[in-house]
Amino acid sequence: MYTTDKSTKITFYVTYFFGVILIGLMLFAYPIAKNVLGPTQRTAYLSAVIAFYICCPAAWVALYKIRKLLKNILADTIFTNETVKLLHQLSWCCGFVAAVCFITIYFCHIFFTFCIGAALMFLLLRVLRNVMGKAVAIKEENELTI
Repeated sequence: MYTTDKSTKITFYVTYFFGVILIGLMLFAYPIAKNVLGPTQRTAYLSAVIAFYICCPAAWVALYKIRKLLKNILADTIFTNETVKLLHQLSWCCGFVAAVCFITIYFCHIFFTFCIGAALMFLLLRVLRNVMGKAVAIKEENELTI
């Protein structure tokens, strides 16, 4: 039967899967980009690989922050300032990737799609962070009420 804890645990383990995928992509980024974009578009696939490696630290930080957020959910410490901070940091990881992809659009037009996706995730996480910030403020105010 479906429970929130089971879903959270599955999501927690999926972060390991994405970590393995990211390692594989880091190892084989150049040949993958060359095959996808074609050997005739040297500037495009080189810029794609460079942009990918520039974005890798943000991806690793995002995976780490997601794992911390999931650990907090499993520990039932959701409405805390730490959660707000984690969402804030996750949003800026997406914002960084969106900025790198925006610059890379000049060299490789396919990055327009990645830029829009990362920018939407940035926006979504900012809204979620603001909602969570208000929820934490209401919770703290209610704890002070007799």
